[in-house]
Amino acid sequence: MTYGDRTIDVLLKRERLLALCAAQRDDFSALARELAGPLAVGDRAVAGVRYLRDHPLVLGAAVAVLAVMRRRGVWKWARRGFVAWRAWRALGQANFKSVF
Repeated sequence: MTYGDRTIDVLLKRERLLALCAAQRDDFSALARELAGPLAVGDRAVAGVRYLRDHPLVLGAAVAVLAVMRRRGVWKWARRGFVAWRAWRALGQANFKSVF
């Protein structure tokens, strides 16, 4: 095999690899478009949780309004929410580096 033949083989292999990369990019972009909606919903949910974490008075006001409007069962859910909030805060402050 001469130098020219090896060069042609390398160039052909490069061309095949570039075509494969282009096909994979197309496949990936199609998958990304399919996941854009669910990921956007998740992003909005995370942003809402962060907002409520940074503005606890808003959450407290919402619970108070619900308590005034519907007394039945609201206190039960408010207690559960408070317990969940305290657990979330406790887990956020825990140092897991020593465990793992």
